[in-house]
Amino acid sequence: MKISYRLSRYFCGIIFFVFVASTAAFGQIHHDLKVVLYPDNHRLEVIDKIVVPEIIDVYPIIFALHKGLEPKVLSKDAVLKKIGIEKGLEIFEIDLSSGIRQFTITYEGEIFHPVDENSEGYARGFNETSGIISSQGVYLSASAVWCPYFYQYSLRNKLITFNMEVIVPYGWATVSQGARIERRAGIDAGRGVQLDRWVEDKPQEEIYLIANKFIEYNQRAGDVDAMVFLHQQDHELAQKYLDATARYIEMYSKLFGPYPYGKFALVENFWETGYGMPSFTLLGSSVIRFPFILNSSFPHEILHNWWGNGVYVDGAKGNWCEGLTAYLADYFLKEQQGEGIEHRRLILQKYKNFVKAGVGRDFSVSEFSNRHSGATEAVGYGKTAMFFHMLRREAGDKIFFDAL
Repeated sequence: MKISYRLSRYFCGIIFFVFVASTAAFGQIHHDLKVVLYPDNHRLEVIDKIVVPEIIDVYPIIFALHKGLEPKVLSKDAVLKKIGIEKGLEIFEIDLSSGIRQFTITYEGEIFHPVDENSEGYARGFNETSGIISSQGVYLSASAVWCPYFYQYSLRNKLITFNMEVIVPYGWATVSQGARIERRAGIDAGRGVQLDRWVEDKPQEEIYLIANKFIEYNQRAGDVDAMVFLHQQDHELAQKYLDATARYIEMYSKLFGPYPYGKFALVENFWETGYGMPSFTLLGSSVIRFPFILNSSFPHEILHNWWGNGVYVDGAKGNWCEGLTAYLADYFLKEQQGEGIEHRRLILQKYKNFVKAGVGRDFSVSEFSNRHSGATEAVGYGKTAMFFHMLRREAGDKIFFDAL
């Protein structure tokens, strides 16, 4: 049996599974959020109306929140009780009356974890925070547990959709997944504010909320909104990223199918990062001004909206998407410029420099979870990219790209 035939059968099986899974009645948790941010005081106020899908029939419902947010239930058909504390989180259970599938809670408090340097000695030197609300900016993700995290559901049933209204000080703007369907100025509690509304109906793993004093640029890229959020006015830089967004989305859409989201935004962060989120990337001020980023890291982050933020990774079975994305962005673009051999040589040199077999630093690509050192990058990105290159050579371009 030829390997190309085996691969075609294998990939057809994957495609069939994805189709069946996506059309099955799994259902997602839905959040209807109203959020007020007070950056100067490191605080937020939230009202969250939560709808639980019918397929989930586990009571009481158990969820976690960041410590100190003190949730209260507003629904008459629900009873809320605190049941424990775990690693900076508070654990709650909520008991719903028979037949009730939704409840509303309100909570408020401080989230302020200053940005710390990565202690792993990783060469890129990015700093991290589990979540911060400050006058310098706001970064909230699942790691902050700033909105309820539900424990007892399967991985797929933990996927969520949301409608989020956010109020920030006047002159600020917010970024999240999905589409911004409203933006207007107003008055709240006697202060000038800006209101943004974000909606995401495609199942997500978490809800991101980014806020800062942004200057916004945008233009259409086919059916997609290309957006740039910068701290300072810079028309030339913004235009470079808007044009690059349109170029890469067109190229990858032809290879892999339509871009999965309604927008892609470059967002300047207030500390140095290289994050890729569904429908936007969060890059540090220095990073976005390196001239090579437009042809390396930036297409890598756009491509993540197919692999990693479109098709999700089950971390328990290995993080395949970083190596695939590195191959289809970093390497593939070099190959189109006639520099494929040189790029593969660099991958192998980095692997040799950082990974020494026999001393516990080499491991299978299926064991890679995330990058936290030069060695883990050499395996998770480089070695995995070479695996996909081998697969492509064995299968041929048509089967490889058709399967993707």
